[in-house]
Amino acid sequence: RLQSHLVQREKLASLGQLVAGAAREIDHPLTAVMEYSEKLWSKERLTSEQDALVRKIVNQSQRTRELIANLLSFAQQGSGEKTMVDLRTLLQRSVQMRGLQQHDQKIRIETAIDPHLPPVWGDGHQLFQAFAQIVENSLDALEEAGGGLLQVSARIQADEVVVQFSDSGPGIKEPQKVFDPFYTTKPIGKGTGLGLSAVYGVVQDHRGQITCHNKPEGGAVFVLHLPVANQTESHALAAAQS
Repeated sequence: RLQSHLVQREKLASLGQLVAGAAREIDHPLTAVMEYSEKLWSKERLTSEQDALVRKIVNQSQRTRELIANLLSFAQQGSGEKTMVDLRTLLQRSVQMRGLQQHDQKIRIETAIDPHLPPVWGDGHQLFQAFAQIVENSLDALEEAGGGLLQVSARIQADEVVVQFSDSGPGIKEPQKVFDPFYTTKPIGKGTGLGLSAVYGVVQDHRGQITCHNKPEGGAVFVLHLPVANQTESHALAAAQS
């Protein structure tokens, strides 16, 4: 298991450097394509067919620009500024954010978060994005299945906080590959396959572990183990604030 984690970390680090360079190189000609196509689009002499074609060029260029932004975000993920983080609040926010957008009454979200969770030492923004990504993936799976239940729980286990996302969807075809960069089962244009890879990197950066498996009764489970903040970290934060 340790060897698998080390290989995954090295894979992400190497890929991050490659992706950053490639994304920047692609961005330059893409900027020119967008600029010239928008100028062409602004002309009044275009036929309806030409206008439709230019519109498609602009839309696809914008989609590519968004992909490049995602690639750069993935490549540049790293150690942000860390403080004492309240996981209970982050989990509630990540669930509420998607819950407010969720209009499908066939999908339900239940939470079971220990009210006495101890803080962890980490980057609140990165952890929130990681939780939100897992929630989004789970709800996407439930939407494809026509509905179901997502259960989010968090509890204390020894010197760790264990966070679990369990859904009643169809499960994951290849759970052992789910954290691999560019692995996705979503339709073209809906996912880049980098979301869960970025989540893996965030958890590793926080000295934690994340695993995924399918339940015998159906559905997928993501389990995160994050270390509880120790006294040294608590004193360091207190000293920084004094």
